[in-house]
Amino acid sequence: MDRTSKTLSIDKDSQINVVVNRSGEADNAIDLMHVFHNMKIKTRIYAWVVILCMVIGLCAPLLLYQLRVGTTRVSSVVTLNYYLQNGKPVQRLQAPDGSDLDLSQVTSAYVLQNAIEKTSLTDKVDISLLRSSIHIDRILTEDSRRQQEVAAKMLADKNSAAYTQLQSVKLTYINQFVVSLDNDFGLSDSDLRNLLNQVLQSYNSYLAKTYSEVYLPADEVSIIDVDSLDIMESLDLLRDAMENLNEYCDDKPDDIKAYRSWRDGRSLEDLKTYIQTVQSVNIDYLYSYVYANSLAEDRDSMVSKYQYQLRVAKQELAEINGNISTMKSIIDSYQPDQIYVDNQNSDTSKSTKVTTDYYNEMVLALAEEYEKAATKQIKIADLEDKMSALDAQATQGDTQEVKEELKKTVKVCEEAFKQVYDHMEEITGRPFYTSYMDFTSAQGETKGFVASNMKKMLIGALAGAFLACGLWFVSAFAAELKRGSRKEDGKEVSAR
Repeated sequence: MDRTSKTLSIDKDSQINVVVNRSGEADNAIDLMHVFHNMKIKTRIYAWVVILCMVIGLCAPLLLYQLRVGTTRVSSVVTLNYYLQNGKPVQRLQAPDGSDLDLSQVTSAYVLQNAIEKTSLTDKVDISLLRSSIHIDRILTEDSRRQQEVAAKMLADKNSAAYTQLQSVKLTYINQFVVSLDNDFGLSDSDLRNLLNQVLQSYNSYLAKTYSEVYLPADEVSIIDVDSLDIMESLDLLRDAMENLNEYCDDKPDDIKAYRSWRDGRSLEDLKTYIQTVQSVNIDYLYSYVYANSLAEDRDSMVSKYQYQLRVAKQELAEINGNISTMKSIIDSYQPDQIYVDNQNSDTSKSTKVTTDYYNEMVLALAEEYEKAATKQIKIADLEDKMSALDAQATQGDTQEVKEELKKTVKVCEEAFKQVYDHMEEITGRPFYTSYMDFTSAQGETKGFVASNMKKMLIGALAGAFLACGLWFVSAFAAELKRGSRKEDGKEVSAR
């Protein structure tokens, strides 16, 4: 063996590694394969880091919630406590004049602006945001709730009759409703409750201002001008005015009638007795005297007026009789609903016929039409008597003297009206009437511990996982940077 081959002889356990720098390649280049290799090496460690960061992200919102937990919603139950025009206490969601109560006025600009002005808040509350944060829930009556349940069951059974029945159902609500206010402003519990209370007080003031005139009598006496009207016409207007005033007093509830004025000590019952005395002593005397003697300044004009009123009254009576006939035919042809009751202990079932609210309302409406018809018949008979009196031979009478007496009677009636008006105005200023509704103090509501933070917990967990993955990649990237910094210039040869 020659010398050359002896020099190149390599032991089988020896190994030579040669690394040659390729031209154009930077000495400190980052190899992404090495980065991902480094990440793979630390998989077990950073798996626990990812889990730890996700747990921290889940727990952080719960911890912050405990530090700043507060009321998210306050609610109050509102109860209407006034009387309607017919003297009956309100039982449904009705305004004092008997119409449907417009609950949208709770969130009107007038009500909300007054509430904000009367509430001392550190933060400014926007009216539009306040309006969207208020929720109103009406409460169905028991009958309406039962109707809804029956209709829902029929719909679930795909009963075609349910759709027809739903169209005829008229839902009614009791005289209570719930007003809720969400804490979309970041207010404290006390400020949130105070704000809702002020909104309801402002709405109560709105009702008192809007419907206070409902409880005051209408002035029908002062419009009677004896000089420009005929004697008979003036007497007719005066009789109607005082009759309406007497009915106004009589329709009021007992507790209002029993109230005694602090000015003169009179009650509404006393004023009612006074009105009846004026009717019997002053008005009825003049009325009988005028018609007994057929006193009229323009007889032909009065006959024409009575003929027109008689014709209108007969037309109205015919219309009422038509309504009565229609209602009677509907009631006679009404088929009661049948409810089948299954007996679980036997194979038999029983059916029970029941009437709906529509049938009951129709019967009540028919009774009202009969009452209207009777009133019209009385008016027609009265007009016919007046025309007969005018057609009779007129006796001699001093119309000027009767007119003077009529003016005095009108003044007496004006005084009676003023006493009733002042008395009722005093009552409407009492707390009984200035409080149109009662409402409970605002009660706070908070969402569930987990339900109120579920969204934040999910976001926190995702943020924790993203942060852990970022740290994992940065750690592997830093290891690759360290390896690149240890490279020597030129070729790198490592032998083992």
